[in-house]
Amino acid sequence: MHDHHERLSLRGQTAIVTAAGAGIGRAIALEWASRGGNAVVADLHDASARAVAQSIREDDGRAIGIPLDVTHPEAMHYAVAAALATYGRIDTLFNVAGASLPRRVDEMDDSDWYRMIDINLTSVYRCSKPVIPHLRRGGGGSIVNISSTAGILAENRCSAYSAAKGGVLLLTKNMAMDYAPDHIRVNAICPGSTMTPRIQDYLDRFPGHDSLMDDICPMKRYAEPEEIARPAVFLASPDASYITGATLTVDGGLTAGKHFQIFEDA
Repeated sequence: MHDHHERLSLRGQTAIVTAAGAGIGRAIALEWASRGGNAVVADLHDASARAVAQSIREDDGRAIGIPLDVTHPEAMHYAVAAALATYGRIDTLFNVAGASLPRRVDEMDDSDWYRMIDINLTSVYRCSKPVIPHLRRGGGGSIVNISSTAGILAENRCSAYSAAKGGVLLLTKNMAMDYAPDHIRVNAICPGSTMTPRIQDYLDRFPGHDSLMDDICPMKRYAEPEEIARPAVFLASPDASYITGATLTVDGGLTAGKHFQIFEDA
């Protein structure tokens, strides 16, 4: 439960959240609004975006829902215009949109490769570019990019996804350096496996993997989307005012190290 001061710490600040119709993006939009911020809920699926925005408003928050295809060169300009028309300012951008495709390099078509790079990496560039001038004009702001533990440690049959998410981490550091003089902070979150609709779909389609986290994650469970959203909103908030260029891994210990059962038995 947030205390009154913390709940209102983002009052009047506006965030655009991509892929906010479900999963981590939705949780970020809800968390942002719960702390007094204005949420621009953007998603490829317009109905999902509008439903999330409606639920925020029903909880006395402030939000609008808009369609956004992060692979379209001009789409983010509409999101920026909608944010400015409604709230008059932009303070934060959460780049959440992503997709995975389990393929080895020799199994991929060029179109598969370029699509994965476009959705997961180029979208960070494409969505950030039109927002940065408005952050600069407002005296600063924050960009939080959602990468993945797959950007730190490779995952089998996820060549393009891992390459793209690793690229997000270095792009985050470059942007942090370039825009620090403008008081724009840029950070990244690396979630571990999170119980989003996409993960649930995998589990439904490929039964028998319910104990996956027992084997690879010290905390032996998936993250809930809210457990990723809270650190992401923290990085965007005034509480993180001296943090930029950082990668915050939120993975239940997944990337902390290797676990050898033999040492437990020694």
